[in-house]
Amino acid sequence: MNLLRRLTATVVAAVLTGVALVAVAPAALAAEVYPAPASGSWTVDGRAFGHGRGMSQWGAQGAALQGRTAAEILAFYYPGTTTGSIAGEYVKATLAAFAPSDTVTVWSPANRSIRMGELNKEVVLPPGRWTITVAGQDITAVKRDVVNGPIVDRRSYRGVLRLESQNEVGMIIAKNQSDTTGRWYRGDLRIEPTSGAAFNVTNSLPIEDYLRSVVPRESPASWQPAALQAQAVAARSYAWWKVRNGQVLCDTTSCQVYYGRGVANAAGALTTSYEDARTDAAIAATGGQIRLWNGAVAFTEFSSSNGGWTAAGSVPYQVAKADPWTGTAPGDTVTSWTAELSVARVAQSCPANGTLRTMVVTGRTGNGPLGGRISQVRLECSTGNATVNTPAFGLRSSWWQPRATAPVLGSPAVSAATIDHGGQVSVGVTPNVAMSWTLTVVDRSTNRQVLRTTGSAQAGVRFNATWFGTYDGRAASDPQFVGPGSYALTLVGTDAAGRTSNVVTTTVAVRQPADAAPPAAVPLVGDGGYVPLTPARLVDTRTTFQALGSGARAEVPVLGRGGVPTSGVTAVVLNVTAVGTSVAGHLRVWPAGSAMPNASVLNTSPGRTQASQVTVGVGGAGAVSVFNAIGTTHYLVDVLGYYTSSTATSARYVAVDPVRAMDSRTAAAIAPGATRSVDVAAALGLPASSLSAVTVNVTTTRATGNGYVVAYGSGALPSTSTVNLVPGADIANRAVVPVVDGRITVAVQGSSSHVVVDVVGWYGTRGATTGALFTPVQPARVLDTRAGAPVGPTGQVQATVTGGAVPVDATAVVGTVTAVDHTAPWTHVRVWPAGRPLTGTSDLNATRGFTQANAVVVRVGDGGAVRLYNDQGTTHLLLDVAGYFR
Repeated sequence: MNLLRRLTATVVAAVLTGVALVAVAPAALAAEVYPAPASGSWTVDGRAFGHGRGMSQWGAQGAALQGRTAAEILAFYYPGTTTGSIAGEYVKATLAAFAPSDTVTVWSPANRSIRMGELNKEVVLPPGRWTITVAGQDITAVKRDVVNGPIVDRRSYRGVLRLESQNEVGMIIAKNQSDTTGRWYRGDLRIEPTSGAAFNVTNSLPIEDYLRSVVPRESPASWQPAALQAQAVAARSYAWWKVRNGQVLCDTTSCQVYYGRGVANAAGALTTSYEDARTDAAIAATGGQIRLWNGAVAFTEFSSSNGGWTAAGSVPYQVAKADPWTGTAPGDTVTSWTAELSVARVAQSCPANGTLRTMVVTGRTGNGPLGGRISQVRLECSTGNATVNTPAFGLRSSWWQPRATAPVLGSPAVSAATIDHGGQVSVGVTPNVAMSWTLTVVDRSTNRQVLRTTGSAQAGVRFNATWFGTYDGRAASDPQFVGPGSYALTLVGTDAAGRTSNVVTTTVAVRQPADAAPPAAVPLVGDGGYVPLTPARLVDTRTTFQALGSGARAEVPVLGRGGVPTSGVTAVVLNVTAVGTSVAGHLRVWPAGSAMPNASVLNTSPGRTQASQVTVGVGGAGAVSVFNAIGTTHYLVDVLGYYTSSTATSARYVAVDPVRAMDSRTAAAIAPGATRSVDVAAALGLPASSLSAVTVNVTTTRATGNGYVVAYGSGALPSTSTVNLVPGADIANRAVVPVVDGRITVAVQGSSSHVVVDVVGWYGTRGATTGALFTPVQPARVLDTRAGAPVGPTGQVQATVTGGAVPVDATAVVGTVTAVDHTAPWTHVRVWPAGRPLTGTSDLNATRGFTQANAVVVRVGDGGAVRLYNDQGTTHLLLDVAGYFR
C-alpha cells in the first residue's frame, strides 16, 4: 500500500492559472510552549496523512463501506463541482526515478521493433538495448543486443529523443546498461536534455492508461469499488487540470504516485505488475469522467487521510468541514497516530544552525481535535527566532501536538528569606504552558492558612507571585500585617486540563516589629469583690497571625470586653494559653504601663499547648501587658471574671483547705464531647445558694490524645479552654468557675481523658459581707531555689509572702508556682500554709523535660509564710505573687 502523502514544511507560493488563491489566516489561540526536552525528542499525537484538501482516500473507503456511491463521495469532498467528461486525451509525466540522469538504458517489451528519433523524425529500428548519454543538447545512443554485450550501433540526435514500441505498448527503462530489469511504461519515453550531461525522462501516454498505474498506487485495489471509482475520477481530474494549466505531471507524492505498468526483465517480459484488474474496472466504469467547476476542470486534490476534518484550500470547493467517514474504515492507521519528533529535525529551521530552545505553536486552524492543524510555529533558538508556517517537520501532516508533560513552574527564585514586618516577598517562576496559579501562605507555628491568592500566567512568560505580608479575613480593626514568625509559601499551577504543576515551596521569616509605646501607668486599686463571667475569649493571635516575637510586648485591653465593665474594675482573672511556640521560654503578664516584673505566669514549650490562670490588676488604658521572653509564640487570653470596687454587687472570697470534688479515675474516663456535672456545694458542705463561684484546680490525666477541658457554669459550651490534654502527662490549671445551683460543669474535647477537680476556695453571694476582698500588686518573685539547692524527693521549702506589697494581715495570696529542671519522669507540687499539715491535693503536675507553671491561691500561714512540697526526684521551685486577699 502506497497511499498518497503531501507534506508541506512551509507555505509555498504557487501560481495556478485560472484559479484565485485565497490566503487562510492562522486561527488565534493561546500560545503552546514546548521547551526542547532533554531526551532529544517529543512524543506527538497526530492526525491526518497529507494536506487534507479535497478527498480523503480513507474517508472514501469508509463512505463506500457505508453504501455511498462514487458520485456521493465526490460531491461531498468537492462540493459544488459537477460531472464532466473527456476522451482520447494524453498526459505527460516526468519520471523522477530517472530525472535528472546522465545515462539510461531503454529496450522494448517482448523484443518489439522500436520507433526512435528526434520528435517527428522517428524511424523504426530493430529491437535492442539502447544506452543514452547527453552532452548539452546532443544525445548519443549506443545499442547492444544483450546485457553487457558489445556495441553494435551508435546514433546521434539533437534536442528531444523519443522512443516507443509499435502500437504504444510502451518501453522499458533502466538506470544502467548492466541492469537486467527495468520499469515498463506504456506510451512513449522521451529524453529531454537540460544542461551539461543531465537530462529528464518523460512519459507520454493516454490518460486512461496513465490511470491504470496511478489508481492502485493511491488506493489499494482491495478497497470497495465506489472508493476506487471516486479515486479514478479524482486522479483523472487532477491530471487533466495539470495539463490544462500547462503543468507537467510528476510521478511522486508531490503530484500523483505513478509507477508505470510494472517491472520487466531483459527479455522484455513483465515480471511484476503495478496495475490491477479491480482498479482497471473502476477506471473503465468511470471512463473519461472528470469534475468541473464553472465549466472548467476542477483542481481535485486528495490525500491519504484528512484526520476527520477537511482542510480549506485555494479554490472555492476546498472547504473546511467535519468528515463523518474518515477514521471509520477498518485498518486505518493514519487518521490518528503517534510519532517521535526529534529536536534536531525541528532545529533544522533555526537561523544559522542555531540550537533550538523552545518551540511555540502560535497558530492553529481550530478545526477538530488537538486544536486543529498547526498554521504557524515560532522557533526560539540560540541564534534568534524563526517562523515556520504549516509545519510538518517530516511528520505525516501539520496536524499534531506534543504530548504535554506535566505543567512546570520553571526556574523558581525567591526574592527574600527574611522580611520586615509589613514587607513583601515574591516567588518568581516561568511556566511552560498557560496555567492558573495559587499561592498559599501558612503560619508554620499553627499550620493555619494565612492567605490564598490566585492568578493566571502565559506560557513562557515569567511572573511573580507576591505576598505582601497581609492575611485573609482581616477586620478593619485588626492589624494590617502578620506578626513575626516563620511562614511557608507554596506556589502551584494548574493547566487547562486540570493537571497540577510541580510545587514550589519556600519559608520566609518575618521580623518582629518595634513595640508600641506603653500606656501611662495607673495606680492599682485594692479591696475588690469578684464577679464571675461565662468565659469569653479576648485574644487569639492565631486568627490575626500576631505572634509575639522574642523580647516583645503587647497590650491586651480588658475593660469593656467579654462582660468586663468599662469602669470600677480593679483586676481581672484570665486564662492565658501559649500555642505554636518556637523555643522554650515563658510569658509574663502585668498591669499595662507599669514596669515589667521578673515574675512569669506561664512557661512555653515547642509542640506543646500550655495554659495558666492569671489574676492581674488592670493597668493603663484599661489593659494588661503580655511579654514573650524568647522565640515566637501565639497566645490566647480568656477572661473568667473580674474584681470590682463595688462590693455591693460582687462576692468575697473564702479560702479553704483543698477539697476533692471529682475524680473520674474511680469510674470511666470522660469521652470527647461528653460533660460531667460536679457538685461543688456538696463537696464543700455548703448550701448551693451560698455559692456564686469556686476556685478549682483542674487536672487532666491519662489522656488518649490532644484536646482540652473546659470548666464552666452551665448551658452552652464556651469557646474557651481551661486546661489542655497532653498524652502521657498530667496537666493542671487553676480556674475560677461560676457556680449554678451548687454545681459546675466539666467538658472534654478532642480526646478522652480522666479529670480531677479540687476546690481550693469559694465566693459567696453578691453583697455578702463574709469573706475576703482582693488587692492586686505588681507581680514579684518571692522564691527561686535556683539560687541554691533543688528540692529533693518528698522535700519541702518555705517562702515568706508577706512584707512589702503584701501586708501582714493578708489571709491568702494569689500567684504562680513553677517547677524547673525536675529529674523524675513526673512529679507534683503542693503549696499550703506554713504551720499547717501537708495538704492532700496537688497544685502543680510536672513532666521531665518541661518547665511547668500553675496559678495558686494559698492561705498565708505562720510567720506570713507558705510551704512548698516536691513529690518525686529533684526540682527547683519558683513562687511569684500577684495579689492578696484580706
